[in-house]
Amino acid sequence: MLNLTDIKALNIEISSKCIGKCPFCSRDQKVRPYGNHFITFQDFRKLPRTLIRQLKWITFAGNFGDLSTNRDMVKIAGYIKELNQNVVLGGETNGSVQDEKWWRELGPFFKDGSMEFSVDGLVDTHAIHRIGTDYHKIIKNIKAFTSAGGVAHWKFILFSHNEHQVDEAEQKARQIGCKRFFVVPSRDYNEQLKKSTKFEFQIKRDIFQFYDEKTASSKAVAVCKPFANGSVYIAADGAVHPCCYSHCMHITEHNKLFDFILPLIEKYHDEINYKTRSFKDIIQGPYFREVLEKSKTNTYCRMKCNQYRKTIKKQLILIDRRFQ
Repeated sequence: MLNLTDIKALNIEISSKCIGKCPFCSRDQKVRPYGNHFITFQDFRKLPRTLIRQLKWITFAGNFGDLSTNRDMVKIAGYIKELNQNVVLGGETNGSVQDEKWWRELGPFFKDGSMEFSVDGLVDTHAIHRIGTDYHKIIKNIKAFTSAGGVAHWKFILFSHNEHQVDEAEQKARQIGCKRFFVVPSRDYNEQLKKSTKFEFQIKRDIFQFYDEKTASSKAVAVCKPFANGSVYIAADGAVHPCCYSHCMHITEHNKLFDFILPLIEKYHDEINYKTRSFKDIIQGPYFREVLEKSKTNTYCRMKCNQYRKTIKKQLILIDRRFQ
């Protein structure tokens, strides 16, 4: 059983709304209704203060939304730091929502952690994949964020149409105050968004498959995230899950190997929402107990949460540059 004191990290989908229309996004794979949900400042305050004070890190990186669409984000970050100055905050964003003032206010709370801005090219190529986002606005927002002390990382997803811009984008990242620039492959490719021919790499699903076969041959089992590193996922609608994959599976049903999670979420749906239930009761309740038990022998869980997960993460990065 999980105790409240076991939780050292939260991954929070602070918003399920996003203005981007990236072709391979999970937002386009929904099989269940999941509209625009937000964890407001008042919602966030329902989490136990003792929990916030003991956390090592909080990441705002949801399955479906962008943190910048939540207007309470600055207020929430400030509240967290008031309770726990040592907690490391991280986030992922397309950076195309809110103005420079908003990003300047957010920056100081990310001095110890980092904000990952997804910018897939330069002014003439970025929106080919990041449809609906504004390159010029993103650059201004990154500058505002870094000028206030925020640590920014530029994430560049590689395609054939932007492969020639990697070096120039790296220089731009350094110029606007980013501390890191890194290049990763897309989760998928098609006729419009083609795979790069300049770089050799495997896409994510193939890498996961390779290491899953190694894990299976060694007869290792999955180690569910709450027990592995004390991490729990909170969706924008308030649902609390052991991991982001659980929530994503419920909304998209993206992988038949993870089918055990669906009936459990349906069964306990009304009991796992921290906006209406006790967070402590949720993590100690039957949903978490059953997931943690079934995950030990589940093929999908073994593939996503095996002993090679850190190795997989490193292998997905094609170029990694860090600046002073």
